[in-house]
Amino acid sequence: MFLFQIINDYKDLALTEYARVGRALLLYEIGDREQAITEMEDASISLKGYPEIHAALAAALYTDKHAPLLAENQFTIATILDPCYADLSYVRDKKHWPPSLVSSLQNFITLLRTQIYLFRKKIVVHITL
Repeated sequence: MFLFQIINDYKDLALTEYARVGRALLLYEIGDREQAITEMEDASISLKGYPEIHAALAAALYTDKHAPLLAENQFTIATILDPCYADLSYVRDKKHWPPSLVSSLQNFITLLRTQIYLFRKKIVVHITL
């Protein structure tokens, strides 16, 4: 596992942090979700401002930790930095995220769209009353 070797052998190398992101995505896909989320949380601190880790963490927090508010905060950071992370085809085809994480992101985006729809509907009801 090349990512694990980079992380273990080159702890001070800046590239190591990006390898940790790859390792977190890999751990998520193979089912080690707790360790993956821990890695994502650590990487989101050291790579503050790197949208991929914030988007991945948002998807994982929503699906696996049932923490929609924390997920929404992470997703907001990601999409302010790069709006492409709201596009599932982008993370699947360009960033090559694993299928389970793409599915988690899809579930989260569906929640956001539902909330927006309901919020708009509530506004319309109040305006018409």
